Amino acid sequence: MTDFAPDLRGECEENGYVFPAYRDRCFADATESALSLLSSEFDRNLPDDTFGDFSDDVENVVLLVVDGFGLDQWTRLSDDLPLLDAFETAGTVTPLTSTYPSETAAAITTLHTGLLPAEHGLLGWHQYLDSVGESVQTLPFLLEDGTPVREEYPLADPRELFEGEAIYGDAETAGIDTHVTQPEHIAGSVSSELTTAGAETHGYWNVADMAVTVRDAVVEGGPTHVTAYVPNVDSISHVTGTEADRYDAQVRMVTEAFRTGFLDKLDSETAGETAVLLTADHGHTNVDEGLAVDLSVSEVQDYFVRNDDGEPIQPTGGPRNVQFHVRDGRVEELRSHVETEAGGDVLTLTEAEYRDRGLFGSNHAEASATFDRRAPDLLAVHRDHVMWYEPDDKIGVHGGMAPEEMLVPFAAARASDLQN
Repeated sequence: MTDFAPDLRGECEENGYVFPAYRDRCFADATESALSLLSSEFDRNLPDDTFGDFSDDVENVVLLVVDGFGLDQWTRLSDDLPLLDAFETAGTVTPLTSTYPSETAAAITTLHTGLLPAEHGLLGWHQYLDSVGESVQTLPFLLEDGTPVREEYPLADPRELFEGEAIYGDAETAGIDTHVTQPEHIAGSVSSELTTAGAETHGYWNVADMAVTVRDAVVEGGPTHVTAYVPNVDSISHVTGTEADRYDAQVRMVTEAFRTGFLDKLDSETAGETAVLLTADHGHTNVDEGLAVDLSVSEVQDYFVRNDDGEPIQPTGGPRNVQFHVRDGRVEELRSHVETEAGGDVLTLTEAEYRDRGLFGSNHAEASATFDRRAPDLLAVHRDHVMWYEPDDKIGVHGGMAPEEMLVPFAAARASDLQN
């Protein structure tokens, strides 16, 4: 691995919290920078050293996004897994930061649109929608109890989830054939239809099917860009954490399926003109089960803004990315309470403070009306635990600013070099 990780941490880390390196070394720029290999219409915001020595003869780009596969785990497993070892030997591997929050909902929306969270305005897995008057689970478009939003609110518009459009329409206009492969149940979701608009989408049954689907797309002829999204590693991390045998087995299954189903079966001519990129939207940090700060207690609930029924609006974001909407004049009181209950192991930022720091990207792009409307009055990120208003039994978690969550790999190599 090219050893930029200490430098990146030195530039972005403060007291154990890593801030995003937007427009420098951030996952937010992965798709547009990948498309820049195929067309000058797209900016390459990632530095050239993240790509190594790709010349102008690249006809295909495959961007493999392994949800939740952080830099720590790449480093731990790279010697044991042939695909990772091949990238280390024949390509370039450099670190990036995730977006803030380091959550799938925000980061994957950024992946498909090229917009920073401050631009698209989707700020976490749990988001309050004004049109329905309650919080929803954003990407599956479910109410908090698991009911499909449109089952309860038939007129609810998923377009309210985020601002902006998918980047793939612009890619097609630039003459690039774009494809997105996702698990079957995700490919047909209402949020996916919005974020992947303009690309040809392919639902797959398992990672072996994914690898063959990617191969079929690139052999059709270029210029072609394929985004292959794999959620399996993130899913097992939540259940087992990142240090269990089952976690390692899941990573091996994903990487070996891609190696044997895509790389090994690709003809030499196509492999020579195909760039393969592997990255992740975020990593995971492991926590003990239970809540460090219980936000359901009446003392905390009293600080929250009320809805039309007079009920407190619960925090949005997630247990590692807690976004509070607070009654007028009570932000500092709530901040003091959270900091006391967390024993000082928490970063709290008011709206003025996180805007000034550009935490969501507002110092690199103009914030959208959706972001301005959803911007929390107070943000709280625990150093190494979770805070929420209901029990949380996940072991591997993300959304916050720990190095394990915020640092991800970005690997690049020509397919033919990975085959050798």
